[in-house]
Amino acid sequence: MADNIHIRNYRPDDLPALVALINDADAVDKLERATTLQELEHEMSFPTAHPETDCFLAWDDDRLVGYTDLFAPEGDAHMDGTIYCWGVVHPLWRRRGLGRRLLEAAYRRASEYAAGSEAERVYFQCTARDVEEGRQALYQGFDMEPVRYFVNLVRALNGNLAPAEVPAGFRLRTFDPEGDTETVWRVDNEAFRDHWGYTASDLGDYLHWIKGPRFRPELWFLAEDEASGEVVGLGLNTIDPDWIAQTGRQEGYVDTLAVLSKHRRKGLGTALLVQSLHALCAEGMEAAHLHADAENLTGAMRIYERVGFRVRKTSIAYRKAIKDR
Repeated sequence: MADNIHIRNYRPDDLPALVALINDADAVDKLERATTLQELEHEMSFPTAHPETDCFLAWDDDRLVGYTDLFAPEGDAHMDGTIYCWGVVHPLWRRRGLGRRLLEAAYRRASEYAAGSEAERVYFQCTARDVEEGRQALYQGFDMEPVRYFVNLVRALNGNLAPAEVPAGFRLRTFDPEGDTETVWRVDNEAFRDHWGYTASDLGDYLHWIKGPRFRPELWFLAEDEASGEVVGLGLNTIDPDWIAQTGRQEGYVDTLAVLSKHRRKGLGTALLVQSLHALCAEGMEAAHLHADAENLTGAMRIYERVGFRVRKTSIAYRKAIKDR
């Protein structure tokens, strides 16, 4: 490793260089992780994000050549905790040990979080695409183990969509930003509580998320119990013009599909998904894609496959325990 490479914490004026680094790497890797100044600025300003202590930048003189950052949700003291780590090294600076140095810096910071956590177990977790052999080798060399597989699925929107069939006793409606935000946040948390790796989301983060540049309330659908008015399911979708421009694919994104456990296996998930596809098609999208846990036990994968989604990409979650008592 060249002596002139130094690592320090993120500062707000680093944002343009960080965007350029991510996009330069994506131009070579073609993993569709490219970003924009507006998008990354929004990400760095989440209430629970602390880039000034949790994001590490590697500089070769005055050029940014790598970075890593952490997300350490507070979670629930009665559940396992997970600290998520992500980063990238510029393609021209790879295989020099820089990825390991950045990972070690992030792990030291994650260990500080774990020491202050009330959870009995805290994990350090990173993700790699199945085609990223170098990244996988980095994690394995750091004594991390592959623990879960996630998939990106896609479906063409080519006019062969059946109507959304809503089960008797329920109705679908669009999201009202003035009155539904806290309800959607609560249902989102409750619906995913029994999923692998669940960590409760913060209300402040949720409010920040829907103020993001891609938020389209008319593309968010809620399933309600007609008798009680209770919201029991969500189909939350986005269209990202920047991502479309970067990939050249006119695809919308099914960000969240969730149904409360007591209302599953009634057809609500399928109805919300099909309604979402119709809405994305009406906006001119030629396809829709989503991400899912390949080992999900709630039956979500069966819904996606039945509606016509097919696996396009696979990612692997790597973990090691920071704290286990």
